[in-house]
Amino acid sequence: MRSVASGLFTVIAMIAVIVAIPSMWVSQRVVSADGFTASAGDAARNTEVQDYFAQKITASVEDQTSVPLAGAIVEPLARDYTRSDGFVQDFQDIARQQHDWLFNAPGPDTDTHVMDVNVTPMVNRVIESANLPVPVSVDRPIYVGIDQHRLTAGSLESTGDLVTSTSWISVIVAVVAAVLALLTANRRSTVLAWLGVGVLLAAAGAYVIAQYIRSLAGDKAADTDEAARRTVEVVADGISSDLVTVSLVVGAAGALIIVAGLILRGASGSRH
Repeated sequence: MRSVASGLFTVIAMIAVIVAIPSMWVSQRVVSADGFTASAGDAARNTEVQDYFAQKITASVEDQTSVPLAGAIVEPLARDYTRSDGFVQDFQDIARQQHDWLFNAPGPDTDTHVMDVNVTPMVNRVIESANLPVPVSVDRPIYVGIDQHRLTAGSLESTGDLVTSTSWISVIVAVVAAVLALLTANRRSTVLAWLGVGVLLAAAGAYVIAQYIRSLAGDKAADTDEAARRTVEVVADGISSDLVTVSLVVGAAGALIIVAGLILRGASGSRH
């Protein structure tokens, strides 16, 4: 009877840990605004992203000022700015705006297929360094619209809530079931080895999800302009690469648990 109960708890723990590890990562690094911002921050160091925002800043200055040749003056400054550490910090604010657009229900007058990002701080910072012949300042928000034909504002809100709930429930179930499996086991070393298999499968699942995130971003941004599409893809690549790293670490931990269980089982068998 003990072996049956232990086997049942072991299976439950394995299933739960397979769900828990990738879902908790997605919850903390994608659904969470802070996690998403940190995950996407590395994309600011990509030259394609930098060039895209340099172009948008230059175009915004041309639209917002009446100074002759303002764009030509600002363009090299914008390019220098996007390669600075200040741009990395400002881009994280852009990433937070993107997260809000995806995970929060849109307002009544929001165009659900256009992601508007406020680049006013970027524009003002570049204008200040331009030394234009006429003092210029932008005192109203400047938005850059990014068409998202295959994404809609707030489209990930319910999915995000589901992932967060699932992650915490699966973690609790995994911990409780693993403890009960070990307590009721006749051979705890065997249970430990099987739990390691569960961790290893969770790592494989996380790796598959990382590849899915990358391909999904490319598919959803396929109808946007080239620069915007590449920006979305670079952000997704950064996020998925982080999950790949997590999957490798978890996989190594699972392998060590399996080895530990087998060693303990061998040691126990030799004693008997």
